[in-house]
Amino acid sequence: MIALLVTVSVTAPAGAKANQTSEAVAAEPAFGVALEADGSAHVTLATTFNLTTDGERQAFQALRQNETAREQRTERFAARMRAIATRAENETGRAMQITDAGISFRERNDTGVVTLSVTWDGLAAQQGDRLVLKEPFDSEFSLDRPFRVTRPDGYELASVSPEPTERSQNDAVWSGGTDFDGFEATFAPSNGEAGADDGLGGSVPGFSVGTAVLAVLAGVGLLMYRDRCRR
Repeated sequence: MIALLVTVSVTAPAGAKANQTSEAVAAEPAFGVALEADGSAHVTLATTFNLTTDGERQAFQALRQNETAREQRTERFAARMRAIATRAENETGRAMQITDAGISFRERNDTGVVTLSVTWDGLAAQQGDRLVLKEPFDSEFSLDRPFRVTRPDGYELASVSPEPTERSQNDAVWSGGTDFDGFEATFAPSNGEAGADDGLGGSVPGFSVGTAVLAVLAGVGLLMYRDRCRR
C-alpha cells in the first residue's frame, strides 16, 4: 500500500517565488483532486526531487529561481487541463472551467516538491444532495503516480469503484498503475442519507485513448527539466 502525507500547498502566482515551509509534503509524486461541495475541485500534480543528490537539488533550485521556466510549466499544465475540461464538458453537457493556475515549491528534510495546480469548476456532477466524480477518470485514464481524492467538507464517501489502495476519513488513494476503467466515486452528506430519486443515472461515455492521460503529461516538463539539470 502506498501512503502519502497530506500536503496543504500555498499556491504562488506564476512568476512568484514560493517560500520554503516546514509543513509536511507529499512523500511521493501524486495527482490530487480535492473536491468542494459545489462540484468544483482543486487539482494538483506534484513532482518530487531528491535533494540529497547534486543534480536534483540543483534542478529544484534552478526551477524555483527561473521565472520563465515557472511560467511555462504553469501555463502548460493549465492548457492541458483546459483541453481535458473542454472535452469533458462536451461529453457530459456540464459547464466546466479551469482557473487559478499556479505553481508552488516545498521542502522538508531531503525532499523538494513542485506542485502545479488549477481550480476545476464543474468537475463533479451534482445529483440531488450527492456529488459524483467520474469523467474524465472513468475511461482510458492511467497514472504513473498515486491518485488522491479528498472529500468535500460535510460529505462522506458513500461508494467507490475501483476499491482504493488506501482509504481514510478524508481521502481515498489509488496506487500508480491502477486500472481506472469504470471509475466512479459518490459522496453523500455526512449528516443524512440521499433521497430515493438521487440515483447515479446512466454512464457517460469516457474519453478516447490518450485524452484523459494528458493531465499527467504536464509533469514531463518537470522531469525533463530535472534530467537536463543533472547533466
